Amino acid sequence: MNSSKLSHYLNNPRDPEEVLPTLTANELADLLDALYQNLDTPEPEFGAQAWYDMAVEESCRRAALRDGAAHGVA
Repeated sequence: MNSSKLSHYLNNPRDPEEVLPTLTANELADLLDALYQNLDTPEPEFGAQAWYDMAVEESCRRAALRDGAAHGVA
């Protein structure tokens, strides 16, 4: 993901809680990677940490749902 695509997410008027659940698994993984790389710079973009934290939560939520479904847990 390039920096302009990352900026599209960070400057989105919609909150991460609204955007993240709509992403595909690949889109979420790409966003997490881009956010992580951005946070590893001397001057990360404003809002990147919040987006990263919420994206990690979304990823964990999906993994828990997937694991629960695999084990027959509702």
